[in-house]
Amino acid sequence: MSESSWSLLYLSQEDCVEAGGAEMSETLKATERSFFLHGKGDYVQPGKPVIRWGDASTEETIGRIMSMPSFLGGKEFGEELNLRGLLGPVDTSGIKFIPSRPDNPKKGLPRATAIIIILDPETFIPICVMDGAIVSAMRTGAASGVGAKYLANPDSKYFGLVGASVQGMTQAAAIKAAVPSLEMLKVFDINSDASKAFADKMSERLEMEIIPVETVREAFVEMDVISTATMAREPYVNKEWYKPGVFHAEISFWDTPPEALTVFDRVFVDDWYQVKHHGVDVSWRAVKEGFIPEERVIGELGEVVVGKKVGRESKSDRIFFNPIGLGIHDLSEAYRVYQNAMAKGVGTTLTYFERNSGWLDSLSL
Repeated sequence: MSESSWSLLYLSQEDCVEAGGAEMSETLKATERSFFLHGKGDYVQPGKPVIRWGDASTEETIGRIMSMPSFLGGKEFGEELNLRGLLGPVDTSGIKFIPSRPDNPKKGLPRATAIIIILDPETFIPICVMDGAIVSAMRTGAASGVGAKYLANPDSKYFGLVGASVQGMTQAAAIKAAVPSLEMLKVFDINSDASKAFADKMSERLEMEIIPVETVREAFVEMDVISTATMAREPYVNKEWYKPGVFHAEISFWDTPPEALTVFDRVFVDDWYQVKHHGVDVSWRAVKEGFIPEERVIGELGEVVVGKKVGRESKSDRIFFNPIGLGIHDLSEAYRVYQNAMAKGVGTTLTYFERNSGWLDSLSL
């Protein structure tokens, strides 16, 4: 490629799968890499610009359009990343553009779609445009998985899952991979057929006993690990359901009422600035509405990953993890898929421009 021309790689969903995008063990490494670099401060991540047609609650009724730009480094931490068994440095920038329309599934369309762009670190010209749906779903599951790795009791056996959707599947896969001691999963969905289909599809993959349950309470009581991944528009969780030692990963907005956080000994997020900026997540609402002091939010998971803060202090700690979802997670996972695609010769090469400013030859009134 000459200095005056430029091409980029396009990766479809199928290309992303061929490049290993659906391999959760590798996504966990990529996501933990971004948590690690977040804890080291080697990133740039502005607040997410969001288009809404009303207040935050309209995200679950009308929809939203979100952009997530970021830079993720790692050059000076390459040796430590290697010693931890994580992936190497990223040292580039990118953005995820993710529109979401709640009514789309009624039309046979995905609720959310996404495009991820990765830039050349020297020129800032795009080198890859890829489907972002797989990356987004996988890294969201993996964020809960990394949280469980560092915050759940390592001998946890019982796993409660609310939401048998695609995101429920990635939550289950990531958490099981991160906490291999888990033996049994109870799954609840408002669509009981979805719970049964989830059990049929995932039990062999997860090597776990999966039991569809008829009430959401059954997915909470006596569970060691809990994940809530729904599109609920109002809270349904009862704070009396949590047993001592539980770890709860809440990736949704409205499942857990703010007052429920009063029973937790420790609350963690992925990025407190991003949580406050978005203004929807239950950890922020619990602080804003006076249910817990801001000091109850112990810190960010990256601080635990790098050893700046302690995660679990005792076996009986109830720990709540409320990740908002970070652009650096998308970039880290997308970069992993991109590198695999390049190594395997996967994807379609597109010409960005054949001659720099050649379009000026066609300029006319």
